[in-house]
Amino acid sequence: MPKVIVANVDSDSMCGNDMSPEIHALSSMCCDRLLVMAEAEDLVILPHSVSPAFLSYLSALLGRELTERNVVVPPDGDVRQLILNDASLNSGHVADEIRRRAGGDLTGWRMEGYFLDRPVMALADSLGIPLAGLDEGTDEACRDFLRCGGAETFNSKVLFRQLAGTVHAPVPSGRVASTEQELGVALRTLLPDTGRVIIKQELNSGSAGNTVVTIFDETTLTGASRVVQVPEEGADLAAVAAQLWPLVALQRNTRVVIEAYHKAAHVYYSELWVPGPLGSPRMLNFGEMRMEPTFIGFEIPGQQMLPADLADMSAHSMNLAAEAGRRGFVGYLNIDSITTMDGTLFFNEVNGRMGCCTNIDYLARVLIGEDYTRQRVVLTYNWIDVKDFAVAVQALETAGVAFDPETKTGVVIAVEDVARCGAIDYMVVGYDVAHARELEKRALVAFGVA
Repeated sequence: MPKVIVANVDSDSMCGNDMSPEIHALSSMCCDRLLVMAEAEDLVILPHSVSPAFLSYLSALLGRELTERNVVVPPDGDVRQLILNDASLNSGHVADEIRRRAGGDLTGWRMEGYFLDRPVMALADSLGIPLAGLDEGTDEACRDFLRCGGAETFNSKVLFRQLAGTVHAPVPSGRVASTEQELGVALRTLLPDTGRVIIKQELNSGSAGNTVVTIFDETTLTGASRVVQVPEEGADLAAVAAQLWPLVALQRNTRVVIEAYHKAAHVYYSELWVPGPLGSPRMLNFGEMRMEPTFIGFEIPGQQMLPADLADMSAHSMNLAAEAGRRGFVGYLNIDSITTMDGTLFFNEVNGRMGCCTNIDYLARVLIGEDYTRQRVVLTYNWIDVKDFAVAVQALETAGVAFDPETKTGVVIAVEDVARCGAIDYMVVGYDVAHARELEKRALVAFGVA
């Protein structure tokens, strides 16, 4: 069945703060990741047009015909930075263009979105099409939940702590603050635990907005975009809270989560499909997140995961997903966790949407097979500087590391947006982790030469 795929990465519903132009450009590139999930008859809603060269590359890679016809861009998407929110999705232009390209009849079409937020649901209602991946009964049962911001609720770090408490998933000591005063109290209460406290904006992604307050002499920490040092003794934490509050509680972020910060030995993720209140969640993929010090890619499956950690992480992930489904959630659910230096497992957040792994999982299943995690190791890296996409593709061929469908190993350019931000994401497939890392090294040399 043909689909309308809305690539609303980092929409207003997902990020509580407006992005700078530089970050917005990279975020827009992330939207292009969903192109790989399109079949020849599908329509992908993007905030801007895509280069014909990348569409040709994907067509050859996936064995399907993808052209500019598959891409729908709201008005002005190619002349200004655009976010796929209610204003751009539901002005009438996108719906009219979808109907025109579908020949006026949307019978049998389905709606899929990176984030099933209210604007996406409004567009689905306007078009009169059900959600992809659901039977008719589940679609009807969950639709009003999503119309009322149900998926957005599961992007909240405040909701996550409530959800984790319900199913007894392990989380660090924490508090929620909606005032500067509450933030100061939380800092005073939690800082003695580990000497570090992380302040997380309720709505944001990719470690953006995460601030760590520390008594140690350090300037970078995994998962933190800002590190603030305070004296071990005699720190005026009320003054620190006053300084930080305007930086963390702004625009749509009116609440923050404060937790004792534990240094991570490893950062894990899991992605599950939640079929609603009646079905059982299904684990789609899992692995280790590559951090420098914030997220830059994946190792799938994680090669350093101890069996006991994998078992605990999987069990708690299933419990969190099942509780989300019981509350009415349906769709993709991404869950982040860590193991600390002493081996303790903690969960950090849930996101009721697709993640940066969703397109990678889709690509791996198409290129390698449904059980790819048993056969291969996948490495990814985001936002590699490239000046010319065609030259980068040729460089992989010349270096002998381009993906080979016969061996089902090699390097794939998973997304490109050289015109706007001069960058690509790549995906490496190896027989094992050593092979994957060797291919990655050779690819980086090839990109550097190119």
